[in-house]
Amino acid sequence: MGWVPALLFLSVVSRKVDSFAVLSSKHTTTTLYRATHGSVSSLERSGRDGTRASSCLSMSSSAAPAASSQAGTISAWEELREASGQTSVGAALDQETQLRQMGGGSASVQNKLRLYGKQTEKPTLTLFRDHAGWCPYCQKAMLLVEEKEIPMNIELVPMRSYGDKPKSFTDLVPSGLLPALMVERSDGKKQIITESQVIMELLDMWHPASEGYKPMMPSKDDTQGRAKYTQLAQLERELFSWWCTLLFRPEGRPRGNIPGGGGGGMLAGLLGGNKSQPQEEMSGAMRGFLDCMGQVEQNLGATPGPWFFSSEEYDHPTMIDFVY
Repeated sequence: MGWVPALLFLSVVSRKVDSFAVLSSKHTTTTLYRATHGSVSSLERSGRDGTRASSCLSMSSSAAPAASSQAGTISAWEELREASGQTSVGAALDQETQLRQMGGGSASVQNKLRLYGKQTEKPTLTLFRDHAGWCPYCQKAMLLVEEKEIPMNIELVPMRSYGDKPKSFTDLVPSGLLPALMVERSDGKKQIITESQVIMELLDMWHPASEGYKPMMPSKDDTQGRAKYTQLAQLERELFSWWCTLLFRPEGRPRGNIPGGGGGGMLAGLLGGNKSQPQEEMSGAMRGFLDCMGQVEQNLGATPGPWFFSSEEYDHPTMIDFVY
């Protein structure tokens, strides 16, 4: 049964990967751009003699021999920036940066403003999210913003693992929780909302389909759709619980003389090992996880498309897809 975890996991995820590809690519920052357009400090950490910066420039300017020939002689960061901007890749990235500063361009973790061509004035909503782009709760809220194309200010805040949060943020959100949504009201007061699920549901409610925004949840009149959403949300919690159980309490079989199996039970199964292990000897954590994944696969397989609510009405990912 060693092949079951890997194949079953891929069968579920692969249905969603293709359709999420565009969204995911929007959130990818080009390595070259970070190297040649990032902060001086990030480049200095790569080598104060400029070796890494020069090698990045050489790789990016194969179509521009002049810039490449200067890679070993550039003496200032501004010269490096100017030289990289003369390449086709650098010019395209510079243009993309300008668009992002005006609220356009593709999605990126570093965006501070999203307008989607819908307005020119500053939005009244501000989303505080992690600056590293790996907080899943921030990410799913931002995915909903991008899919619905909600005009939004964005403030980047470090997670605790990266250091202290700025006082300007903790004054607004004493708990320090991310994500957080700030609503600037007409009377000048500011309201703070935390918890990703609450934020997502409010954003969907405030930007309805009647105003041209994509619906993210079944309507209140759709009792069957609402029941399905509730069932899927509960299933996601079960899946998360089983995954944590499998990860932290895998109950792996003993390996050699190592008590408890040395923590290799789960990984060996996922990577194709223990193929001779009978099902009756599979850990309870693994069986529970596989059974739950099977339920997720059944729900995905019941729709004609890659999403949980794929239909003529929903030809796009919805709230529950972002939750998963």
